Amino acid sequence: MAKAAEIIENYEALLPIKQQVESNELLAAARAGRVHPQHLQRFVTGEFLTQQAEIPRFGILIDRFRHEVPVGFFAYVATVYVSQRRLLSDAAAPAVGLDPDELRRADLPQAVVQLNQAVTWVAAHAGPAEAAMELHTDFRLFCPVAAELVTALRELGNVPDPVIAYLENYSAEPAEMRQRLPEVVAHGLSQGEPERWVTRSAEQVPDLLSDYWHYIATG
Repeated sequence: MAKAAEIIENYEALLPIKQQVESNELLAAARAGRVHPQHLQRFVTGEFLTQQAEIPRFGILIDRFRHEVPVGFFAYVATVYVSQRRLLSDAAAPAVGLDPDELRRADLPQAVVQLNQAVTWVAAHAGPAEAAMELHTDFRLFCPVAAELVTALRELGNVPDPVIAYLENYSAEPAEMRQRLPEVVAHGLSQGEPERWVTRSAEQVPDLLSDYWHYIATG
């Protein structure tokens, strides 16, 4: 797995983690005490609607690859997303005045459409290494923003606890996910997945997340 670990390490060194945090408009608003109910509603809506593509992709990936290594990885990450979806549906959405059943029928904002299209492409076309790296990159860039938002929103004192709990659950990439990643990348390479494709979908994640957070902050 040395080659896989090298690919992961080299790519992680290039990730714009600091930029994602410093340029995040919702975080800036939270730190300035300017978070309004509409911000929280857009956030819960955006997360709920992106998960409508995020969660089904795991079934597709598991069905496509059918090997214990990638299946174990994708099945584990699926449980993380499903748990978060339940938190949104059962607590966070009602806490900000949203009806989960209405959300299921809501039109998708363009930033959500872009994310969902990218996720759907990965599910249908990417190899296991590429799909795992895309997921890893999403967590690596989303989690630092979520961790800072937890601190900033908690200090405001008027943000519903379920929203903060949802973000807190995403404040760090799960250790099991990081531990399994090199094995999945190595498996993909061993099955003939081109090395140049391993980070192909991951490279789109920074711009997709930037557009998504801009929508949350500005509508």
